[in-house]
Amino acid sequence: MQWPSPLRQAVRRLPEPAQLLLKRGDAALRQHDWAASIRRLRVREQDYLDRTAEENRNRPGRKRLLVFALQQVPPWLEVEYSLAAALRLRGHLVHGILCDGLVPLCEMNLGGSERPPCGVCAGWLARYEDAFGFDFARLTHLVSNSDRDLAERLVAQTPDHELAPLVVDGVSVGRLAARELQRYYRGFVFGPEHHPAYRRWLVSAVLLVWLASRLLDREQPDIVVTGSGRTLPSACLCAIACLRRIHVVTWDTEPTFPDGLVFSHNDAAPLLPLDDAWKSTARQPLTGDQTHTLHEFLGRWARGEIRPHPYDPAPLEDHESIRRRLGLRPRVPLIVAFTNSAWDMAAVDRDVGFASMFEWLFALIEYAEAHPEIDLVVRAHPSETNTSPDLQSRTPVGPEILRRHRHLPANITLVEGASPVSSYLLAEMAQVVMTYASRIGLEVAVRGKRPWLAGDTTYRSRGFTRDLASKQEMIDLLDARTFDDTLPADAIELAERFAYLWFFRYVTRVPLLRPSERSFALQTFRELAPGGHPIIDRLCEAIVTGSPFVDLQS
Repeated sequence: MQWPSPLRQAVRRLPEPAQLLLKRGDAALRQHDWAASIRRLRVREQDYLDRTAEENRNRPGRKRLLVFALQQVPPWLEVEYSLAAALRLRGHLVHGILCDGLVPLCEMNLGGSERPPCGVCAGWLARYEDAFGFDFARLTHLVSNSDRDLAERLVAQTPDHELAPLVVDGVSVGRLAARELQRYYRGFVFGPEHHPAYRRWLVSAVLLVWLASRLLDREQPDIVVTGSGRTLPSACLCAIACLRRIHVVTWDTEPTFPDGLVFSHNDAAPLLPLDDAWKSTARQPLTGDQTHTLHEFLGRWARGEIRPHPYDPAPLEDHESIRRRLGLRPRVPLIVAFTNSAWDMAAVDRDVGFASMFEWLFALIEYAEAHPEIDLVVRAHPSETNTSPDLQSRTPVGPEILRRHRHLPANITLVEGASPVSSYLLAEMAQVVMTYASRIGLEVAVRGKRPWLAGDTTYRSRGFTRDLASKQEMIDLLDARTFDDTLPADAIELAERFAYLWFFRYVTRVPLLRPSERSFALQTFRELAPGGHPIIDRLCEAIVTGSPFVDLQS
């Protein structure tokens, strides 16, 4: 509920029941509050739900599952509760936990937001828990005020230089809190130990590690199900579960399709871990229809017709116009560097030969400054600016570069995220296309050019990229004028196979759980029961058996 600041302060002074009532009214007006309707449906079908769960409870292969559901925004609520209900209907024992306070910073603080009172947040989450008929534990059942005091003392007594490498109970909380700090700040944080929020996130991380340990002790699950695996709460839980060799299933939304979801076994879903699936896929040629489907999709994506955000609503797609606009010289080698949003959790902490995306960019700038015989264009990711204000980056790459290099030579051009210059035309014009962890490198490969990868992304080392292991390797390759990066036909086919695996076989489209129009509604709980929906059946089977989350659509 995004009230103007003075109004928000007035609302926060109201009793918590009144705040909850206002929150319900606001959600009803926005037509995304489905708690009441799902509860009515559950009450009507409760006999069926109890009978079906009981009938399946004694079948072989029943598991104890723990659902970690701390998020309270769409589509996290819909997906997690629906999957929990579907698993319960198949006879599995499903437990969960909700947050009701204590951590100094949480999901509701992201973007620097002022979070509501914990009682309001917990009351709001309880409505959805009740709608699906669950009785989950609460964070304060397992972590106390004295634990918070202890965590605060531990962090306060840790010197600045020991914060980033801090490990608690085998978990690298310093690293995880630094990663979360980027998401909170909505930008890259240089020297996180000096950021005022870092120690508060560290206290949250320590508490979440202790929570995870006690929760797993109490529930003794066979399988843990959680969103992301990269956000601080889920990362802490996954780390403890991994240390105990407990199977973890993570999931996340995926922007390829508005109803798309991705799932992963024992890895963070946003990282798109496709190693196992690629072992067989790399040797399987696409059919003509599959190749056509892929190229039609990528063409529509490049034109901005099916993207989640209008990144390039009217792109400039003329070579000469782009050359004149950017001051590019004819017959001069052109290097184009494509960046990520600085706080994108699919790209943050995906480092190989560079400490960060910015270290890579600064190294490129330094190289171009010393080599006026080349042109360098740094293309900022459109999501820095062409998205909702709360998601825009606070550390756009252009200003960060200019902060360190105030007077760039004429052979270096910075293209801001809002620029209409087509990224695809820029890539076509370039002798070298570099990216950190952006998916445009895969699209460039499908178009026939080998991308240089400076970061760790899911399509690195698949046979169609040039993978940079260090700054020195990048410099050596540039010095050697390694500019002919046209891919041979077999490498283009590899890129096509990987792209098809990612977009059409790994992404699972589940409109029942993630409606593209954002209006979640079950017609009956039988849709979640065995035999009710083929994709739900396959998802539950994969979660419980550990089978691959590939080709669930077919």
